[in-house]
Amino acid sequence: MSVSNSATTESTKWIKTLSKLMNRFDLYNFEQQDPEESMKEYDLLEEYSRILTSQKEPSIVPDENSISVSSRSSMSASSFGLYNIDQLTRSQESLHLNSSRSFEEQSRRPYETSLESPQSQRRRLTPNDPPAVQLAKARSDQANESEILRDLVFVLQGIDGQYIRFDPMTEEYLIDDRLTLTEPTQQLVYRLTETGWLYTHVKKSIEDGLVGLVGQSLCAAIQNELTSYYQLIAIVEAQVEKQMDQKVWNDQSLTLKRLLVWMEEANNKLRLLTMLVDASQGQKGGALVSALHNHTKHGDPFIRQFITNILQHVFTPFYTMIQRWVYEGELDDPYQEFFVVCDMTVPEQELWQNKYSIREDMLPSFISRDLALKIFSIGKSLNFIRYSCHDGMDPYQLPLREKLDYGETRAVERAINAIYKDTGRSLVSLLKTKYRLMDHLRALKRYLLLGQGDYIEYLMDVLGPQLDKPASTLFRHHLTGILETAIRSSNAQYDDPEILSRLNVRLLEAQKNDSGWDVFSLDYHVDTPINTVINPNAMIQYLQIFNFLWRLKRVGYTLSASWKQCGKSNRQFLKLPDLAKDLREVQMTIQKMVHFIYQLQHYVLFEVLECSWEKLENDIENHSIDLDSIIKSHTHYLKAIIEKGFLSGRKKNVLAYQLNYLFDCILKYKIVLDHLCIYADKETASKHNKYALDGGNRERLDKIRRQHQEIQSAFTTHVLQFLDALRSYHDEDLRSLSTRLDYNNFYSK
Repeated sequence: MSVSNSATTESTKWIKTLSKLMNRFDLYNFEQQDPEESMKEYDLLEEYSRILTSQKEPSIVPDENSISVSSRSSMSASSFGLYNIDQLTRSQESLHLNSSRSFEEQSRRPYETSLESPQSQRRRLTPNDPPAVQLAKARSDQANESEILRDLVFVLQGIDGQYIRFDPMTEEYLIDDRLTLTEPTQQLVYRLTETGWLYTHVKKSIEDGLVGLVGQSLCAAIQNELTSYYQLIAIVEAQVEKQMDQKVWNDQSLTLKRLLVWMEEANNKLRLLTMLVDASQGQKGGALVSALHNHTKHGDPFIRQFITNILQHVFTPFYTMIQRWVYEGELDDPYQEFFVVCDMTVPEQELWQNKYSIREDMLPSFISRDLALKIFSIGKSLNFIRYSCHDGMDPYQLPLREKLDYGETRAVERAINAIYKDTGRSLVSLLKTKYRLMDHLRALKRYLLLGQGDYIEYLMDVLGPQLDKPASTLFRHHLTGILETAIRSSNAQYDDPEILSRLNVRLLEAQKNDSGWDVFSLDYHVDTPINTVINPNAMIQYLQIFNFLWRLKRVGYTLSASWKQCGKSNRQFLKLPDLAKDLREVQMTIQKMVHFIYQLQHYVLFEVLECSWEKLENDIENHSIDLDSIIKSHTHYLKAIIEKGFLSGRKKNVLAYQLNYLFDCILKYKIVLDHLCIYADKETASKHNKYALDGGNRERLDKIRRQHQEIQSAFTTHVLQFLDALRSYHDEDLRSLSTRLDYNNFYSK
C-alpha cells in the first residue's frame, strides 16, 4: 500500500512538472510541428531542466529539483516522442486534484501571477480538466492583463489602445465590450485612464497656446513638468514590453495595481496642472499671475509648493518687465500684460499727468497698492527725467540691480523702496537746482498773489486811470508798457530778469459794460518741466485768486482815495451848514468800510497767504520725496488759499456772494461821494455868486442823500449777514476773522 502511494505521489509530481514545462514551451502543439521544430522544443526542454535545478523561483510542486533530475534520467537523449506525451497525459486521469498531498505547502508561495487568488482559480477550473489545461486557463488571465497594460501605455500618452478608446461624445475612456474584466479590474483600469485624460487635456491646452509672455512661460513650465511624466511613461513602457517578450511573471512584474501606485504622484500633478490651465483660460499678464497665485493659498504643503514652483517660472517675464521699468524706465510690454500702460498719443508736455496710468486688472493680487504706486512712480520719474528734463541719472546714482523672484516679497519691497527713494531724490533735486522750482513759486506769490506790495501799489496808481475806461478801449501792448514801468519803479527791478521776463499782462474776455478793472489780469509763463507742477489747472486757480485779491486791492485803493477826497472837501463842507450832518455820516460810513476792508486784507495776507506759503515751503524742502509729492503739496497750497479765501464750496459761495456785494457797495459809495463833493463845490461857488439853493439843487441833494442812506444800510445789513455766515464755520481762522471784524460789536450795536 505504501509502495502504491509512493508511486502515485511520484507520478503526480512528474505529471505536474511536465504540465508546467509543456505549458511554458507550448508542447501541446507538438503534433503540428515538423521534426526540426520538435527537436528545437526538445532542446529547450533540456535547457529548462538544467536551469530548473538552480532557479530560486517557487514552482507549482514541492521538491522540484529532484523531479527535474528524475525527468532527465527517464527521458531518452535521442527523442521525446509523442507516445510518451500521450502516456503521461492519459495517466493523469487517475489523479485526484483535490488531494491534500498533491498541492502541499501552497501557502509558502510568496507571489501570485494573477489578480485572482490560486484558490479561486482552482474552484473555477473543472476537476476533470488536466493540470496543463487548468494552468493554460489561468495563464489566459495573465495574457489579458498584459494586453491591458499595453493599452494603458498608449492611453497614458493620449492615444487609443486596442481595447481602451476615448469617446468624444462622453469625453471619457471606454473599455471594449470584447474584453471581459472583473469589476475590481475595471475600476483599476478606469482610475488609470483618468491620468491619460488629464494628460490629454493639459497637452491640448498648451498646444493651443496662451496669450502673452506670461502665458508662454506657463506653457514652458507645464512642458517641463510633462518631461518628467514622459520619463515615467518610458519606464512603464519598457517594463511592459519586457514582460510581454519574456512571458515570465514574478514578484517584480508590473501589474495594474503596481502601475496605479507608480502613476499616483503623476496623476496628482496632472490634476494640479489641469486646474492651472483651466484657471488661466482667457487670462494674460498680471491677471493670469493673480489667478495662479490664488491657488497657493492651500493647506496641503505639496500643492502649495508645486504651484509655487510653477509660479516661479511663470512670473519671470513679469518681473523682467518690472526690472526694465524701474531700472531703465522702459515699458517692454508687447502683449499689454503689465499693470502700467502708456498712451503714445499724449504729448510730452503732459507726460507726467496723462501719458502713463495703472491698469487695475493687470495688477497681481500679491503686489500691494502702495508697492504698485511706487513701481509706477519710479518708471514715470525716469521717463520724466529723460524726456521732460532732457537729463539722465548717472549709473552710480542708481542702486545695484537686484534679481526679483516670486515669493521673495520682502526682498522685492526693499529693492523697490531703495530705487524709489533714489529716483525721487534725484528728480526733486533736479527741479530745485537746475530748473529753479522755488524761484518760480516765489515769483507767483509776489506778483500774482500781490505779495510785492510796492510794485502792486505803483501798478495800481499808474493803471487806475486806464482801467477806469471801458474794457473795449484797452490794448494789451499799452498795458504791458505800463507793467514794465512799474517793475522799473519798484524793488521788483532787482529780481532775476529771467523771472521778470515771464511776467505779462492778460486781458480776459470782456462783457458788455465791463470796465478795465474787470478784464485786467497778470499772467506768468512757465516751461517744461516746471509746467508739470505749475500746470494749466494750477494757473487757472492762480488767476482766480488774483482776480479776488486784485478786486480786494481795488476796493481798498478806492476807499483810500475816498478818504483823501473827503479830507480835501472838509473845508468846503464847513462853509455849508446844511451839509455838516452829511459830512459826519460820510466819515462814519467810510470808517466802517475801511475797518472791514483792512481787517479782511490782513486776514487774507497773513492767515491765508503767508501761512499757506510757509507750509508749502516746509513740505517741498523737508517732505517731498518725489514729483508727485511736490505736485500734491502745491495743489494743497492752492486749495487752502481758495477755501480760506471764500472762493470754493457751497457754503463759501454764500460768503463770496456777500463779499462781492459789499465790494460793489463800496465802489458805488465812491460814486455817491463824488457826486456829493461835486454838489458841495457847486454850492460853495453859488454862495460866492449869492445864489440861494434852488429847487433843482435841492432835488439833487435829496437824491444823493437817499443813495447814501441806501448804500449805508445795505452795507451794514450784508456785513452782519457775512458775520453770521462766518460764525457758522468750525474753522478757527474764519471764526477769528468774525471776532476781529465785529470787535466790541462794531457793526451789530
